[in-house]
Amino acid sequence: MQDISVFTRRIDDHLASHSGPCAVLVIEISRMAELYKLLGQQALDASMAVMAERVLGLCGSGDAVCRIARAQFALFLPNLSHASKALFTASALAARIGEPILVEGRLLYMVAKIGVAVSPDDGTSGQALLRNAAIAQGEVAKSGSAHYLHYTEQMRERLRHQLITETELRQAILDEAFVLHYQPKVAIADGTPIGGEALIRWRHPTRGLLYPMEFIPIAEETGLMVPIGEWALRAACRQIQTWIEAGRQPLQIAVNVSERQFRWGHLPALIDVLLRETGIPPHLLQLEITESVLPEDLEGALRQMAWIADCGVALALDDFGTGYSSLSYLRELPLDCLKVDRKFVQDMEQDSGTRHIVQAIVAMAKAMGLKVVAEGVETEGERSLLRGMGVEEGQGYLFARPLPVKEFELFCGL
Repeated sequence: MQDISVFTRRIDDHLASHSGPCAVLVIEISRMAELYKLLGQQALDASMAVMAERVLGLCGSGDAVCRIARAQFALFLPNLSHASKALFTASALAARIGEPILVEGRLLYMVAKIGVAVSPDDGTSGQALLRNAAIAQGEVAKSGSAHYLHYTEQMRERLRHQLITETELRQAILDEAFVLHYQPKVAIADGTPIGGEALIRWRHPTRGLLYPMEFIPIAEETGLMVPIGEWALRAACRQIQTWIEAGRQPLQIAVNVSERQFRWGHLPALIDVLLRETGIPPHLLQLEITESVLPEDLEGALRQMAWIADCGVALALDDFGTGYSSLSYLRELPLDCLKVDRKFVQDMEQDSGTRHIVQAIVAMAKAMGLKVVAEGVETEGERSLLRGMGVEEGQGYLFARPLPVKEFELFCGL
């Protein structure tokens, strides 16, 4: 295999003397980190040697291969008769690499994630083709299901946007450039305000007030959701403290907790610190979790939730029915309420099957002694159906949009 500088020079030399299309493929063999952790360096080296042989075995006489990272190769395909030949090769590579191998008496299966860049459209130099193939490979890795993808300019734009947003988010964390808006939760029966959900907004210096969908996915992907989530919890607790110190009757405020916050494992300690700092009654804070935090480490999540519940903080299961709903774990969770996902609520009027699903969720929750909160209530018809099912609380545009704190106080009479 060639050194990377030799590899890119060879591509440049070819491009200087040939006008037909050529391609660079970046191939990552996934699961290598797990293999190393389970079986060690020797098994990793043996597996990569087999993978290298398989890549080389599919190369033609004029092709070139370079190892660019511990589990990554780059393949140069000169003199393609058609650009689609590169994707055909990527497909063949994915199939060949996916065949089982025997390592230390164990049958193992590897997965190839391959990015493809083809000249001249995707680059006119060795460095450009290699870089753009790597961008495409990154998109394959994110997709979860694809084995190979051809580079597009949209991929580069997404990467550029992510890097810029990540940099700006890091500065926003330092500057505390966030604000909480509060969506009232009301009694379905008469609309009396009985609580609120804190929803984060980013006060961007040039783009104005940004909603979570515009930055939370990147924050989750980059790990920044942990400090952002900590800020949101701290701000909500301080707001409750402010209401109490002003002599107002505070309402319970719900705060969303991300999967990453659970994965880091220090959420109970953070809650303990915040309760001590602010002195608020624990029951005035509710944590909303989604089902996605549960299956990967159910025991760890249960331990954290049990501690949080034991100190009096309320727990709600958000977006119920859209994830990995399972009674086998639901009965183990120290929950106070279930939140029916807005999709079910908004389909009830038109679809009898959806109404039956919501009825079943409500009946199950009541049998388990849980309160039910309906999300996304937008019409009087939805409200009437929910009231008939015995749903106690709701939130949605029918009652109020998420409001800045002063408007929330006016709405709730604080």
